[in-house]
Amino acid sequence: MSSDREPTDGNTGGFAVEEGEPLLAFADALLCAGQGDVSPAAVEIQQVVTFFLRDDELGVPILRCREIVRVPTITRIPEAPAYVRGVVNLRGRIVPVVDTRMCLGLESAPTTARSRLIVVDVAGRSFALLVDRVARILKLPVSDVAPPPEGATFSAIAGVARVGDALVKMIDLDRMLRARPGAGEANREASREDGIS
Repeated sequence: MSSDREPTDGNTGGFAVEEGEPLLAFADALLCAGQGDVSPAAVEIQQVVTFFLRDDELGVPILRCREIVRVPTITRIPEAPAYVRGVVNLRGRIVPVVDTRMCLGLESAPTTARSRLIVVDVAGRSFALLVDRVARILKLPVSDVAPPPEGATFSAIAGVARVGDALVKMIDLDRMLRARPGAGEANREASREDGIS
């Protein structure tokens, strides 16, 4: 197998190969070709991890979740924002714990035996979302997710899906963690006026 053999058709699947970096260009061509082979059915289904805050079932994309763990000892950090409970050490990684209730404008609540941390990636960083309890993993057709209703309870809702008798509210993690959490409706309105979405 010669690494410098030219393709018989004279191209690499329609993507130019840069002379200085043939391996990188080849990998890019493979990636693009692979994306073209994805079936429509695969694109139309999304997997979601759902959890509860009070009686509300909410969901986040499973591809954004790194792991789900029981709540270990949380170390408080002086002068941290109110919605940051502290940090935890997850196998040598220091991860900030975010009070998901406060981020969505609800009152904070003490942890229980059912409380969990959902470790998610947002903007290239890891955060541990403190939730009341984890519910289930769902496979949802994208077409089943409707836009959030006008005047939705939570400002960070990206959509809603009816699953049997339950209404699952999909959370936009980027919006939730990039906004100014913890102050309820007043802050949500201020965020809209400032152009924070």
